[in-house]
Amino acid sequence: MTRRILQGALVLAAAAALFPAAGGAAGTPTITAAATKSEIQFEKTSKISGTYTIDGTTPAAGQVVTLEANPYPYKGWSPVDTTTADTAGAYAFTIKGDRNSRYRVTGATPPAQSPEVPITVDERLSLKLHYIHPGKVRVEVGSRHPSDIDWGHKRAYWFVAEDRSKQFHYVTKSLTHQGHHGLTRAYATFPIADAGRYRFYECIKVSNAEAMGPSSAHRKCTKSDFLRSYKSVYKPQLTITSYQAKDYAPAGFPFPSRGRSAASYLSHRAGYTGFAVVDSEGRLSGQDIHRTFVSASVVKAMLLVAYLRKLDAHHQSLDSNSRSYLYPMIHVSDNSAATEIWRRVGDGRLYSLAHAAHMTDFSIVGIWARAQISAGDQARFFWELNDLVPHQFLHYARSLLAHIVSYESWGIPHVARPHWRVLFKGGWRSTGRGQLVHQVARLEHGASQTFAMAVMTDGDPSMGYGITTIEGVTARLVGHHALRASTVQWPGPGGG
Repeated sequence: MTRRILQGALVLAAAAALFPAAGGAAGTPTITAAATKSEIQFEKTSKISGTYTIDGTTPAAGQVVTLEANPYPYKGWSPVDTTTADTAGAYAFTIKGDRNSRYRVTGATPPAQSPEVPITVDERLSLKLHYIHPGKVRVEVGSRHPSDIDWGHKRAYWFVAEDRSKQFHYVTKSLTHQGHHGLTRAYATFPIADAGRYRFYECIKVSNAEAMGPSSAHRKCTKSDFLRSYKSVYKPQLTITSYQAKDYAPAGFPFPSRGRSAASYLSHRAGYTGFAVVDSEGRLSGQDIHRTFVSASVVKAMLLVAYLRKLDAHHQSLDSNSRSYLYPMIHVSDNSAATEIWRRVGDGRLYSLAHAAHMTDFSIVGIWARAQISAGDQARFFWELNDLVPHQFLHYARSLLAHIVSYESWGIPHVARPHWRVLFKGGWRSTGRGQLVHQVARLEHGASQTFAMAVMTDGDPSMGYGITTIEGVTARLVGHHALRASTVQWPGPGGG
């Protein structure tokens, strides 16, 4: 009996030696592993290091350890590097970020395996912003990632939120482009309605977005407008599949502060008024910009352009007969000449021109002089003048509008010249409210600074009062400190 008990004890002792307790207890081969950086950029490095021990305490000095990787989409392990533990059992591997991967370290003698070490790899992102005249921005977001991750020719959706608004509005879509070296670019051009702070958001629908970056970086991509806190833009942007940034859109000329000054001035003037400015970035602003007025002779600029467009459509040149009516209609605001040109173009071509100029308030019932116009429409029309006039007639039209007779060159040209080249047309007549005085102009300085403006007044106590109103608005827009008042009180019967 004593012999059997002793034999049993020896068997148990041997079993304990062969099968030590799990969890790194004494006698268990152990490999520890940790990363110096658990999140790195593409092609940047991190280090995985640890110790290899035979029994939890004794270094496995000189033993080979192998680094294994299981990269996205995590379908299996494969060896990527080997090294030898030093006298303290320590080892280290340097890894280069390629895509999200899981790593582990194994040893053969004695057999051991470390816990998994996940490494998140972020794309290397770049952003380029280029402001395009007028009022647009071209955005390019670039992402460097492994070339076998195909994010090219994918649909990208773009959204904009202006100022501190939480509302992102869908603005456009584009296709991504991917080069041979794993550079994916998403780019688009879109307008920014107002100068100043704005945010944009871009997203791409791809099936393998989880290959790069943390899961939280990949938001669901949609075409619908959405709300997002302004503070969210300060979070690091980690992926082209869901990218947000902020910037400041440049202000055009006249600066917004000058527009506010002009509006304040106009609000203290008598009469029924409205004014509009299309600044050098193509942004429309003003006061009562859609209020409609009887056009008087302002519509003669539309008659000029409509007639030139008719000649172009019929492949006709500008002959002496046409010039005999167009020149006096603009140069001295001749009403009889305007009536003949109107007879030739008809209301239909005026409406076609209004549509081409993106007008929303224009209408005509009866004779040309009673057309209904707004400051916003007329400012936009003069802003787009160079695009609306057929190329072969552009020099002629611009010359007419820039060389109106001196006694009708009050208002905008009187204040803005000689610093600005001014193309303009005015209108004046008596109405049931009192005196009507309008003026519309395109102002150019050099090759890059152009803006358009329109000032509409009705119910003025006198012609001179209306002219003073227009000159006051102009001075506040162009920034003249010493306003030179016109002496014109009545420029003649051609105002319409």
